[in-house]
Amino acid sequence: MTLDVERPVDVGTRGAATWGSDAIVDLLRDLDVPYLPMNPGSSFRGLHDSVVNYGGNHDPQLLLCLHEEIAVSLAHGWAKATGRLGTAAVHDLVGLMHASMAVYDAFCDRTPLLLLGGSGPADPALRRPVDWTHSATTQAQLVRDYVVLDAEPATAEAAVADVVRARRRALSAPRGPAYVSLDAGLQEQLLDRPVARPVLERHAPAPPIAPDPESVDRAVALLAGARSPVVVAGRVGLDASVVAPLDEVVRLLGAAYRDDRNWSVLPTAHPQNCTGDEALLDEADVVLAVDVVDLPALLRPVGHGARGGSAPVRSGPTVIDLSHGDLGLRSWSNAMGAAVERDVALLADPVLGLRLLAERLRGAVDGAAAQVRRTSVVARAAALRARQHAAVAERWDDPVVSPTRLVGETWAAVRDTDHLLCLRNTRTWPEGLWQLPGAGGYLGHSGGGGVGYGPGALVGGALAARDRGQLGVGIVGDGDLLMAAGALWTAAHYRIPALVVVNDNGSFYNDEPHQAAVARERGRPSANSWIGMRIADPCVDIAGLARSYGCWAEGPVTDPGRLAGALGRGVAAATAGATAVVHVRTSPR
Repeated sequence: MTLDVERPVDVGTRGAATWGSDAIVDLLRDLDVPYLPMNPGSSFRGLHDSVVNYGGNHDPQLLLCLHEEIAVSLAHGWAKATGRLGTAAVHDLVGLMHASMAVYDAFCDRTPLLLLGGSGPADPALRRPVDWTHSATTQAQLVRDYVVLDAEPATAEAAVADVVRARRRALSAPRGPAYVSLDAGLQEQLLDRPVARPVLERHAPAPPIAPDPESVDRAVALLAGARSPVVVAGRVGLDASVVAPLDEVVRLLGAAYRDDRNWSVLPTAHPQNCTGDEALLDEADVVLAVDVVDLPALLRPVGHGARGGSAPVRSGPTVIDLSHGDLGLRSWSNAMGAAVERDVALLADPVLGLRLLAERLRGAVDGAAAQVRRTSVVARAAALRARQHAAVAERWDDPVVSPTRLVGETWAAVRDTDHLLCLRNTRTWPEGLWQLPGAGGYLGHSGGGGVGYGPGALVGGALAARDRGQLGVGIVGDGDLLMAAGALWTAAHYRIPALVVVNDNGSFYNDEPHQAAVARERGRPSANSWIGMRIADPCVDIAGLARSYGCWAEGPVTDPGRLAGALGRGVAAATAGATAVVHVRTSPR
């Protein structure tokens, strides 16, 4: 959907590509790229001109961002919300340096992105003085260790071929960001002949990977013979098509189910959903882990305690790992590189693997035993939800807004509005309260843990939500927002409706428990753990900051009794088309 903002004038009927960058714009339209978030830079001035004056600034349309990290995070959030290829442009070395954290987040999050970087010019005779400072012999080296493909084409024909190749690789499992640097000289080259446009059907992403039949046999035998099976699902929660086969497997087994951290796959209201039950995995004899990002963290969680010491010897359940396994590991980053203890590795597309498991389990499971388990699990899940709601009620009347009340009031404000949850607080999220619809209803977290991901990703998700008639909703921390607050300007400028609720505890609080733990370990005063953490003296007027960017805003809300009214007004403003920011001062836990 083209946004009715920044429409170019005096642009005639589009003819044949004349310049190298025109050929790239033709290709982006063929690839169905609607938006190109970017922060402008002279290294892609040719591409910029082609998008505006050749392409008419639609398909793709430029989305001006105030920082390259915001541009890539916006593409990241949009890609997760749509399941499509997100695209962004970044300015040579300095822009790529700014963007690199967001690229790493997308790599860890297995999100398909096409990153177009200006570079060069490769020909020294074409370089201005600043080009020597801002270009490198191998510019992609900056991100090579956390992209799935990089290329530095030297001709317009090669650029078209490399962009097609990058798109194919980014969308093939395991997905991730691909980076193609477009030489400034190439972009501004006058074409002496037409550039052939590839037949995209012949460059399709790889088909889903099917599991090994012998491994399926072993998995079916273990699951059918399990006494207390548990199913856990993770990153596959972006794909709504997973719900039906996952639900069937859980029901056939009579298994307890839980989401992996920061994901939602089965609906919150599913009768066997036991997300938040800490004892579940301790009691399991067989665990089916479906696209779980970090199996060791799932099976052996570690808190803020002292580092060091040897890992405990595993004495837990039999583990069936249905995922793309180690295919996405790189030698530089340790992300997802912990030793994985699994008994069956179902190396496969998770949705396809679940469909095969469901088919095989239909006649393999003892129906009577599964029904007994199912009855017990349903009762356990109902009791869990009662405890979860009671825990929220216990904090409801705290004199300072508790994070649980913030979530509860926000849910009450949006529950009757068709919405997409783009972002949420993770450390203090009360499970079982917000009735998530399951896969596709929540976009998950950053992947790489990079603070500053949230604002851009929220705006990207809200843009996708807007284009399909939903309202983008997000709860963002004060520290996360302040790192990339300029994303609010992009949302307001391009008329992207959203409800942005700021959970302002006045601190980079996640690190306060770390400092307290270190101090206690060393026999030092933990009372000083707030130093170097608190965002106070002065406190930031986040609502005022949001208004300066063009948003509707209210706050800071400090009285819990005023919270529902402020959120209601925020929803009304957002559904009327505004980027609405509700700034709430909260307790840290």
